[in-house]
Order: sequence, then structure tokens, then C-alpha cells
Amino acid sequence: MTLHPVLHRGRLLPRLALGGLLLLAVACRATLPRPSGVPVRYDSAEVPQALSEGRAALEAGETWAAVAILSAAQAAPDLDGATRGEVQALLVQAVGLRIEELRSDPEGAEQLEVLAELEVPRDLAVRASLAAARAWLEAGERFQCHETLVAMDERYPLHARRMEAGELQFQAGISLAEDPGKYALVFAYSTDGITVLESFIERHPGHPSGPRAFEALVEAYEEDRLFDLAIRRAEGLLLEYPGTPEGTWAQAQIPHLRLASLGSPEYDRGLMLQARAELAEWLETYPGHPLEEQVRIDLADALQRLADSDLSIARFYRKVQSPAGFQFHARRALETAREAGNEEQITEAEALLAQASEALEAAP
Repeated sequence: MTLHPVLHRGRLLPRLALGGLLLLAVACRATLPRPSGVPVRYDSAEVPQALSEGRAALEAGETWAAVAILSAAQAAPDLDGATRGEVQALLVQAVGLRIEELRSDPEGAEQLEVLAELEVPRDLAVRASLAAARAWLEAGERFQCHETLVAMDERYPLHARRMEAGELQFQAGISLAEDPGKYALVFAYSTDGITVLESFIERHPGHPSGPRAFEALVEAYEEDRLFDLAIRRAEGLLLEYPGTPEGTWAQAQIPHLRLASLGSPEYDRGLMLQARAELAEWLETYPGHPLEEQVRIDLADALQRLADSDLSIARFYRKVQSPAGFQFHARRALETAREAGNEEQITEAEALLAQASEALEAAP
């Protein structure tokens, strides 16, 4: 299996290694609160008494105590099937009640994560993990929300509440990506936002919040001048969510990013021509669209760059006294400048073309 590196607080980690770290981090955050005298595990002979105490705790509304007692009873060795089933049924009841109680506890996220690690049915463990993730998110601990969700997905990759999990991960990621804050003296929220949103689009393809996640990634990569990554994510948005407003935006953004990535007008003519064709196609496909003005600005930019390239090459051929090349590039620069309506370039191209024609006539 190929290990794809991911960003984690500014460091690159293999994806599988990251999953292990997240599981370890979740497991170590907190322990289950236990009443005095309740062990981590009962002996088998002590389980009947533990069952009585667990029922009594439930009837008294002390769900946290019931969970501790019953989870210790569940861990007892060599239980017969009937007793194990009785313990499991009571534990499921206690955990379900405890999850509901902790939903309103602003500091309940860590204990919810512990509940998710108990030997309970998958759906109940997923409920506890989602409640923990939501609690972290509401407390402003957005990366912890992400860690909890990734750990849950690693443990239960086919759980039935993926839509809810995806939305929580998206909300954590978009909040981090848009947050101008920092950890200590290092600006890291945007990096964490990229990490979370990258994980979101990988784990939740086709999610309704996907277009906005892709859009945020394109914007973040463009801001960091990582144009290849920005183009890749814009292409992914267009491919995965065609026909959406964000997809239409991405189709216009791709040639914009190509132009932004260019260094000098003497280079990458093929890229400039590609951007020009893409922009022209967009304008033909979406007449009257609110983005039309910006796309026309980008098209004018592409044409100006193309004309600048030919003007530069024409000046070079004039210097080395190559009349044919001089004339060819001067004429092409003039055609492009006229298409763009750039008067300054038109004037220079006309002058160069006249000089090129004279040079050709004078050539032996």
C-alpha cells in the first residue's frame, strides 16, 4: 500500500502513521471516572454483584458510575454467554444515557471519547465519537474534532453516519482555514485547515459540502503561491461537482491560476495558449455570468502576455539580424495586440513589423 504524506501541524507524516497517532492520542486523553472501589476489571465471581450495583446506579441516575461498573464487569474473564449478554445489555443502556447527558456538558468531549472506546456495538461507539467531535468543535478545539473523526473512521470505516461525520469535519476544516489566528508565534490555523479539508475531500467524496471545501483549498493554495496544487484542486472540483456554481468558478479559476503561475513572458507560451483557449471557451459557455468581467480581464492578460512574448522574440531576431523571424513574430504580436485592443502593444508591433519588412526587402 502506498503511503501518501499529509500535513500535520506543519510536519509531513505518512497517512497510516497519522491514523495510528490519532488513535493513540484519543486513547490517552482521558480515563473513565470510577467510583471508589470499582476496579478496571472484575473477577468472574464478582460479576453478579457488579450487575446488581450497575442496575442500582442506573436507577439512581448515576450513569457515569453504572458505565464504570458494567465496563469492569464486561472485562471479566470466562463469562458464560448469558451473563455476558446481560452485562452488555445494561452497559449499552448506561452508555446511551451517558452520551445524552454529556451532550450538554461543555467539558464532556474527553469522556465521550472514552465511551467510544468501550466494547459496545458499533452504532453506539459512533454516536459517542460524533458527540465528542461536536463537543470539541463547539469548544473551539477544531483540530481535536478532526482527530476524533479520523480515529472513528479508522476504527469503523463503513459506519452509517458518514454524512454527519463529514459535515463536522468540513465545519472544523473551514473554520480553521478561515481563521487568521496562530499557535504561539507561528501562524498555523490555515495549515491545519488545509490538513483537515484535504482529509475531508478524501474521506467524503460527493459530500454536499465538498464544493466549498475544494474552493477553500484552491484559495489557500493560491494564497501560498502553490499554483500546481491550486490547479489540481480546481480540476478536482470541476470533475467531482460539475454543474455546480463552484464548478463554474473552478473552470474560470484554472486558466487564471495558469497565468498566475507564469514567471516571464518569454517562457511557457504553450501554457498561455492553453489559458487563452480555456478562457475563450468559458466566455462562450457562460455568457452574461457574474464572473464574466473577471474572465475577460484574465483573457486580456493572456493576450497581452502572448503579445509581449512575440514582441520580445521579434526584438531578439532584429538584434541577430534574422529578418524572417523578426517579421513572423512582429506580425503575430500585432494580431494578438489587436485582438486584445492594447494600443501600446499595437503601436510597438506596427513599428517592428515595418522595420522587419524593410529588413526583408534589403536582404540579399
